[in-house]
Amino acid sequence: PDDPPEATAAQLGAQTSKLFVGNLPTDIQQEAIRMVFEHYGSVTNVHIMQGRSRSGQACAFVEYASSSEAETAILTLHEKYEIRPGEGNILVKYASSTGGPRSRPY
Repeated sequence: PDDPPEATAAQLGAQTSKLFVGNLPTDIQQEAIRMVFEHYGSVTNVHIMQGRSRSGQACAFVEYASSSEAETAILTLHEKYEIRPGEGNILVKYASSTGGPRSRPY
């Protein structure tokens, strides 16, 4: 039989190792993001969202091998690091599993 608590823990671990990164330059490359985030752990995936956000900036998702690496990146980088000087600090937070406001019917 399935053991729901273990499945839930595994799913939670997967969710908490995925980060949302905002306020990126629109011409940012995956390699540039990976270079910054690999200082804090093993990056397993980088996905840049196509198109601009309402703010005119790009955003991306960065996934780590473990949730502790993701937490270190958030604590170190969120609103404290500029990928490109003069472009403003990046936003780094846990990726939402709900999909954000666009997924909600209004």
